[in-house]
Amino acid sequence: MKLIAALFVLTLLIGIVMNGSAPPDPVPAQTQSRTENDRINTSETRLPERSAPIPRPQTAALGRLPGSFAGTQVDGRLRVDAAGKLIIDAEIRRVFDYFLASIGEEPLETSVNRLRRYIEAQLPTPAAGHATQLLSQYLDYKRQLLMLEQQHMQQADIDAMRNRLRAVQQLRAGIFDDLVHQTFFGLDEAADRFMLDRLAIRHDPSLDASGKGAALDRLRNNLPAELQDPMAAQMQVQLREQTRALAASGGNPTDLRQLRQQLVGNAAAARLELLDAKRQAWQARVTAYREEKLRIERSRGLGQADKRAAISRLATERFTEHERQRLQAAGQLVAAERG
Repeated sequence: MKLIAALFVLTLLIGIVMNGSAPPDPVPAQTQSRTENDRINTSETRLPERSAPIPRPQTAALGRLPGSFAGTQVDGRLRVDAAGKLIIDAEIRRVFDYFLASIGEEPLETSVNRLRRYIEAQLPTPAAGHATQLLSQYLDYKRQLLMLEQQHMQQADIDAMRNRLRAVQQLRAGIFDDLVHQTFFGLDEAADRFMLDRLAIRHDPSLDASGKGAALDRLRNNLPAELQDPMAAQMQVQLREQTRALAASGGNPTDLRQLRQQLVGNAAAARLELLDAKRQAWQARVTAYREEKLRIERSRGLGQADKRAAISRLATERFTEHERQRLQAAGQLVAAERG
């Protein structure tokens, strides 16, 4: 990765020189917990228009595409308002990232020129000029970010992570205006703050498991709506992994409750406990039904038709129609697994 980053910086510097502008001085920063590519790509959740058809420029305008682009479409759209002005939204960044993903397969200058031609093909002249200006700023930001990453090794210390995040925010604020900064990176920064605050809560020695759960609940409630589902999904993945590890080490129900409180909060932990109880109750009902069903099947005083009728009555008495469908599906799955 360091080699790729170095090549990117070198190529970008060459491209800047060829375009006749000197790069600004890099902004120093602290270390980070994750690289830019490791961040959650949350901007797309803000834009319901993403599923709309994406206009395509003529193939000749894009030139020969790298092999990794085969079968793909441009991610994001460039749009203008009624006055022909560029609409600033997170899709612009996605368009940039889509074309810049070819770096490593071809020279940076080739990728950037293709992106500029795409901008010119998609937008009227005033808006195209604005988008091209944003592209220059974005390339400058990427260059300085890579230099920042090279200068500061990753550290697990929470304070170092916070310092690094502040440095990146300062870098962005120094290059982009407030609207572009928040539109391009606002959700990323909110996600990073959440993950760091969550980590700090978990390692706070002054809080017990319940206190950590309550603090995490408050933290989750303050998340932007666009981040609720992505963050919940990440937390559930981590919870599943650590739950398996806890079970393997012989953890008890109290250990499991405390783990859940610390990882997903008190509210989610309570919901999971309720779900556990429902599953256990369901399994107990199924076990009792299967035992009685087996007794009927083994009965010597009943013919096959009477056994089927008795089993049918048993299922009707003990389960609703929906539950019987669920029971039947589970039985079919078991039969399929057996062979």
